[in-house]
Amino acid sequence: MDWTTLFIEQFASPGKLVGHLSYILLVASMMMRSMKWLRIIAISAGVVSAFYGYFFLKDFVTVFWEVIFVSVNLIQLLFLEIENRRAKFSEYEQRFIKSAIPGVQKAHAKRLLRLAIVTEHEPGQVLTTEGEPVGLLHYVLEGAVRIDKAGAMVGVCGHDDFIGEIGFMLGTSATATAVVTNSVKCFTFDHASLNGMLNKDESLRHALESSFNRNLVGKLVKSNEGSGSVSIPPPAGKSVDNDTSA
Repeated sequence: MDWTTLFIEQFASPGKLVGHLSYILLVASMMMRSMKWLRIIAISAGVVSAFYGYFFLKDFVTVFWEVIFVSVNLIQLLFLEIENRRAKFSEYEQRFIKSAIPGVQKAHAKRLLRLAIVTEHEPGQVLTTEGEPVGLLHYVLEGAVRIDKAGAMVGVCGHDDFIGEIGFMLGTSATATAVVTNSVKCFTFDHASLNGMLNKDESLRHALESSFNRNLVGKLVKSNEGSGSVSIPPPAGKSVDNDTSA
């Protein structure tokens, strides 16, 4: 028997191709960032594998466990859809989802937002101090925050910006001091609680860290565009020309 015939019998016969397809789908499911699509493709893999086991292998143990595998994923998918339909969001929460974690299932977004506490901060309050540990992650909803590094102002953060994301991602001390300039309202997350949730949900961790990276790039672009002069928005009701060299 030559190698070509052996290859066809072992890898390229119709039955073997069905078996390969089941494993290809299973591997593809593990590559999905969306839990919904992970479940859908995993279910497809289980159905194909059960078909392969019944019609080609005549292995009813394989069929039995593939049916269990498909059933569990169908139930989990049903629970996810029910959570998605029940999830309701405030205006601020909708803005957070659209800006910070677009594409994340509503049910997962709701779990994340349950950890968020709405906090308000007055002018002069320090949110992070350069070189000191950071225990909170802030997402600015309203207001403005001045960013100082080595005693010099290097930028301003406003709505839809994160404060303390580098310390959260790397587990390091604050790289800059963040001082409230205009009254600020934030979603505030405790590092320990947020890490605990993200350790159980890799897709949500990936979505949030991607948002951190986008936000850091946006801050860098704004800093470069305004190099030499950074403008602080005036408090409501006042007109103040307050440009500070970085």
